[in-house]
Amino acid sequence: MILYNLTLQPPTSITATIVGHFSGEKHQELVVARHQWLEVWRPDTATGKISIEHSEHMFCKIRSIAAFRLSGGGGAKDYVVLASDSGAMTMLEYEAGNQGGRRRFRQAQSHEFGRSGLRRLMAGQYVAADPGGRALMVAGVERAKLVYIVTRDSSNGGLAIASPLEASRAHTVCFALAAVDVGYENPVFAAIEGVYGGRAGAKVLAYYEVELGLNHVVRKWTADVSDSANHLIALPGGAGGGEGGAPSGVLVCSAGQIEFRHAGCAACAAAIPRRQRSAEDEDEDQIPIIVASAVHRTKATTFVLAQSDAGDLFRVAVETDEGLAVRRVRIAYFDTLAAPAGSLAILRAGFLFAATRDGGGSHQLLQFENLGEDGEEGDSSEEALRFARHAEMASLAAVDEIDSIAPLVAAQTHDLAGEGAPQIYAAGGRGSAASAALRIVRHGAEVADLAAAELPAAPAGVWTVAGGGGAERIVVSLAAATLVLELRDDGELAEAPDAAGLACDAPTLAAASAADGSGTVQVTPAAVRHVLRDGRVREWRPPGARAISCAAASAHAAVVALAHGGGGRAVWLELHAATGALRETATIDTEGPGITCVALAPPAAGRARAAFVAVGCGDCAVRVFALDGEGAARLVGVVATAAVPEAMACIASGDDNAEVSVFCGLRNGMLVRTDVDAATGEVLASRVRVVGAGAVRLACARVGGAPAVVAMPADAPPWLAAARRSSSGRPQRLVPLAYDALDHAAALAPSPLLPDGALAAVAGATLRIVAPARPEAAAVSVATIPLGATPRALALHPESRHFVVIETERAAGAWASRVRVVNPLDGATTDSFALPRDEAAVSLALVRFAADPAGRLLLAVGCARAMTLRPRACAAACVRLFCWRDGATRLELVHETAVADVPLALAPFAGMLLVALGRTVRLFDLGARRLLLKAQALVAPTAVCQLRAHPTALRVFVADAQESVRLVVYSAAARTFRTVVDDSLPRYVTAMHVLDDGDTVVAGDKFGNVVALRVPPAALRALDADSPAPTLATGSASAPFRWDVVAHYHVGDIATALTTAALVPGARPVILVATLLGSLGAAIPLLSRSDADTLRALERSIRDRAPPVSGRDHAAFRSALAPARAAIDGDLCERFFLLDADVRQSIADDVGRSVPDILKKLDDMRSLFAF
Repeated sequence: MILYNLTLQPPTSITATIVGHFSGEKHQELVVARHQWLEVWRPDTATGKISIEHSEHMFCKIRSIAAFRLSGGGGAKDYVVLASDSGAMTMLEYEAGNQGGRRRFRQAQSHEFGRSGLRRLMAGQYVAADPGGRALMVAGVERAKLVYIVTRDSSNGGLAIASPLEASRAHTVCFALAAVDVGYENPVFAAIEGVYGGRAGAKVLAYYEVELGLNHVVRKWTADVSDSANHLIALPGGAGGGEGGAPSGVLVCSAGQIEFRHAGCAACAAAIPRRQRSAEDEDEDQIPIIVASAVHRTKATTFVLAQSDAGDLFRVAVETDEGLAVRRVRIAYFDTLAAPAGSLAILRAGFLFAATRDGGGSHQLLQFENLGEDGEEGDSSEEALRFARHAEMASLAAVDEIDSIAPLVAAQTHDLAGEGAPQIYAAGGRGSAASAALRIVRHGAEVADLAAAELPAAPAGVWTVAGGGGAERIVVSLAAATLVLELRDDGELAEAPDAAGLACDAPTLAAASAADGSGTVQVTPAAVRHVLRDGRVREWRPPGARAISCAAASAHAAVVALAHGGGGRAVWLELHAATGALRETATIDTEGPGITCVALAPPAAGRARAAFVAVGCGDCAVRVFALDGEGAARLVGVVATAAVPEAMACIASGDDNAEVSVFCGLRNGMLVRTDVDAATGEVLASRVRVVGAGAVRLACARVGGAPAVVAMPADAPPWLAAARRSSSGRPQRLVPLAYDALDHAAALAPSPLLPDGALAAVAGATLRIVAPARPEAAAVSVATIPLGATPRALALHPESRHFVVIETERAAGAWASRVRVVNPLDGATTDSFALPRDEAAVSLALVRFAADPAGRLLLAVGCARAMTLRPRACAAACVRLFCWRDGATRLELVHETAVADVPLALAPFAGMLLVALGRTVRLFDLGARRLLLKAQALVAPTAVCQLRAHPTALRVFVADAQESVRLVVYSAAARTFRTVVDDSLPRYVTAMHVLDDGDTVVAGDKFGNVVALRVPPAALRALDADSPAPTLATGSASAPFRWDVVAHYHVGDIATALTTAALVPGARPVILVATLLGSLGAAIPLLSRSDADTLRALERSIRDRAPPVSGRDHAAFRSALAPARAAIDGDLCERFFLLDADVRQSIADDVGRSVPDILKKLDDMRSLFAF
């Protein structure tokens, strides 16, 4: 088995955030680090929405990032300074693809200074960039500090860095690092340091000055600070005193206070205000600790925001005199965030971006409503240090948010909504209802409802055309009539006051606005009508009174198919620019088969005439016709389809519109996408995707300013495909919309009411105005069901389709737990069972006992009282058994059974319940008042953390907390367990899943590795024998056989859930990997040796010719614990999309395949098996 590994969604937890002009344009962008991914987010200051412009895998663990702008005419572009586990400092330039290139990060400079890996003695934990753009410092947790002097390379205009200057100090721990703004003086960096060992003492604030002339670093100044100092805020430096003064220096944040410190200046401190006492808030008397901050400098003042670990925001002001001597530090309560942020960034346009800490909620973009001048300030009196927390934000307003599913604790895949594709039900969050939730993750873009109106009947089509005064009209075709509606300024849909000359007494087959606003083109079964702006109408009627069966219209032309004896005949019409008359350009004859649908291609660049016409025929084919030199239609291409075409649509692709993508919806639920040359109509390539089970209708749209196609299969959610742009380099993304099934749709252009445009969509007899998200903005959409506390495990009742979730939280020195029953379809809690105080629920399982005459499906919950984690112990433990009632939506306690240790895992096994207690497992049967012990055995050297039963045999897969997975066999006759197979390597197992063959188990460990283990053939022969072989009786926890390692690779994050699911309808199952930080990945088993060889050769060539820009060795990264085995990195292979044409060709030559073949293979691997 060879696994092809793809990331479906990067980690949703954000490690760090910086703001700057990374594309070199006037607007600001955010660069966020998501563990291993670096992304560019662009806030739209007009709409307040954030779009993900670029996302790139760095193939390393990102430790810190900083923005750096070169001094001395360095321009208006910022670079990204990246420090990771690569053992190198890397400076990246973001190429925005403005000149027809690709959006990507380019390595501007990189310097390797040490060994790879996360080591406390290795620099990289902290990065600080001199505001003057002359130097940067990279520091480690302990000892290491390196300074790089950055200059401009005169030969190519790029960056040049000198050899690093060392400022390391032995036995010194660094707690924070910042660059001091000293203007044109030598660069200075500030660090909070502590000394350990024989010279241990108080923490100090140390200034490191870079002597540019002498080319060395000196520790210039130190000052004692509080032992709780943990955070530094660098203040801007500059002239001018008073309120707008900029004194330079740093603010040292410690428990309960913020202190101004600077060399040669007097210290000045202020206490951080605390919340007022209340009975509901248990954290009211906790000393606030600053964990994040943001500084924004304007001409008038310096705005400093600091956030405490409780999520409270404070405005910090430093008052200075005329000589910039600090007189006072003022701290005022500003507002409170829903969840504490790990990093803050203030944008010049008046927005605040808050990336939630540890993924405890959604990342938010907030707009400043006021600057909090009236906030409560703190001084030396105790009463004045108290403030009333805002119940709702008063100084900030949330305008957009990015979903986060981290920390993800448990996950399962089910199609409970009947959508044809599985949903991922992920339990995660922590602490309270602000972040703890059961999240439903779907593949697809979110859709916002804007307006809705009921129609007299289900329409046969919908189009949008320009109306009077610049407003758009919505043309709705009914069975024998046409309605004309408009969207009013108040957001309501209503019938337009006039029909603008459209024929309302007949159904409409197609409609479009004519070029230059000259009028409207309407196609009815009897005629093609051009309604001019002055009310005149130009008509074209089919010869011989034939009817029009289907049609397509654009700004310059129309194509109509003739029915009733017309056979496979269509007429190509064009609008005369001067008179508005409709002239026959060409007649299209398919020579027999009837025409079911038609589509006009968009004009090539610089032309007004459509490049070609695509015709769907009843013989399961799409024919492409183009005009020859004499104006006659010429067949230039044929695409065979698996069923009769139902609808077609064409959009331009590529930044230069050199290609046209022809989409064809078939009657069997397939969507065919064909790339066609825009100039000649030559068919280039075709790809097929199953999007539903019924006929697929199509509509052109615009999403995010780019042309797109909406595919609407019958009785299935719609899909969206945006035009491919060469700047992204990636193929067209086809994503489902998280919305109800639609029948028809049409695009609404951007307007003051709809800044991003929208869709007029029809579902049944309802017309809706909806706004889908951009396909590239997110691969998934998330629906949230709030929970009360941190979820620990979940299980699904197969009949009621309700989830049962155990929630456990440590608060006020005791455990608090609850068993909750949740309906995932409406989010309602149907039952909730609170456990006694200081009792923790740690495990659960659904079990059906063979001894139960009623055959009930019962719920077992493992509980422990006064539990401690280190060492693992408890005062008492039990297993509570619940039965279901009220249609399996409520719980009723049956009984509880005391056990000797913390029940870390439960599993149904052989019609009984298997319980993991420390190093042993015990098998219990159902009793009237308690569970009855039937067998027990010592099976693990450390502690059993997970149990999975074999699908058919009396075998159980036992995961040890430190010693990998073991296969244990149960003898029903002897009531004994025997360990048969164990591992040769220690693995700290965090997740486990048994594949359908019953002989292979996939496990993830706490160091970010995923391994597939298989029972060796010798063990299978021994197990299949009639009597156990003597080698099986080998003692309590040892085993005679070792696992065969089938595959192994390093994911880079802790896997918390593993399962198998078919992510695409009709595709074979893949292994789904969900991690603690919210990433989703798929491991696709490759069945073809040819595919495996091609993809492995591609991976090897990209590794050599286009290595990761972070400087991390790719092979070493994927082999962090043990060498990668039988695994191909699909994320690295997809870097092929970002490469230049010459590099692509070189790699294609290495692989022995053409560039289009490689692009198609990479696209197929993602679209056919994942998303």
